[in-house]
Amino acid sequence: MADFVKAGGLGDVSSALPRALAAHHDVRVLIPGYPQILDAGHALRRVGHLPTHAAIPACDIGELTCEDGLVIYVLLCPELYEREGTPYGNGHAAYSTGGGDGWEDNDIRFARLSLAAAEIATGRAGLAWQPDLMHLNDWTCGLAPAYLHWRGEDVPTIFTIHNLAYQGLFDHDCLERLGIPADAFHIEDVEYYGKLSFMKAGIVHATHVTTVSATYAREITTPEYGCGLEGLLACKAEQGKLSGIPNGIDDSWDPRTDAHLVQAFSANDWRGKRANADHVRKRFGLAPGQGPLFAIVSRLVHQKGIDLTLEAAASIVWAGGSWCASAAATPRSKPRSPSWRSASPARSASSSAMTSTRRAASLPAATSS
Repeated sequence: MADFVKAGGLGDVSSALPRALAAHHDVRVLIPGYPQILDAGHALRRVGHLPTHAAIPACDIGELTCEDGLVIYVLLCPELYEREGTPYGNGHAAYSTGGGDGWEDNDIRFARLSLAAAEIATGRAGLAWQPDLMHLNDWTCGLAPAYLHWRGEDVPTIFTIHNLAYQGLFDHDCLERLGIPADAFHIEDVEYYGKLSFMKAGIVHATHVTTVSATYAREITTPEYGCGLEGLLACKAEQGKLSGIPNGIDDSWDPRTDAHLVQAFSANDWRGKRANADHVRKRFGLAPGQGPLFAIVSRLVHQKGIDLTLEAAASIVWAGGSWCASAAATPRSKPRSPSWRSASPARSASSSAMTSTRRAASLPAATSS
């Protein structure tokens, strides 16, 4: 959740969407108790408790209220969440499961989050509040609708896919420690090529599945973009249970008042825009220029269209423009120092770090209403 910590665009959605819905619904957000949240200076009071389940440890639930009145439930489990790094691992892990720089116990960490959501939804957390609907985001919350199903509970759930490529895959021997029934490990449920898939669990058991655009909703039903789940998603689409809803635009940022800018500017203030562009060029060691400056802030992965950017970079530079990139990369995704750098090093630069009225509950990992 961008108010406190984020590892990608899901953090922005998890911050903006509950506030957009709050005008009409009682929306509350559930998020793990990462250090950035606990150290943010908000008053936090314990309001609930969840017991151990299989190897998933017990935890408390804290409650804090943002300045604008948005209520956040914080999952307090120091052994799982109070660690330095990103929400997914040490270093620069983004959306990782385990291995590499992802935490090795991410199965336990996000099963705890999913189970907490399910227990809050069924009134088992000791809170004086219970949602009518749960909105769950990406693989980290994928087990929540599955836990509801395995317990025979009927709470409506919406599961949103932001990036199908990150599926939360774990070895099948984790089923027992996550309290997952052995008979759920088959192709019609949580099994994915011999592994447990948190993402598939969410898709199978959610009342409705959404994704970030109508185009992406169609694309993920094809072999090219379906990441091995295209058959399941095509069935959901045929049943009317898959929809694309475009992400909205958060208009809270105003360059006329942003104190972080070198010089504030308005829509037609080209002098202010030029001052900020010159500052970026200087920070990246680029030569001064009068042409346009193009910038990328992204993870260097194929889904972000980095290959298309690299193809266009040389043309931008030769036409008199400049471009820079500030990105997190893995050893597999970090681009070689190719044609775009040799085209004009003075106008190309990159900085990469090597290695998310009705009552609604929302998990940014989860959201509830």
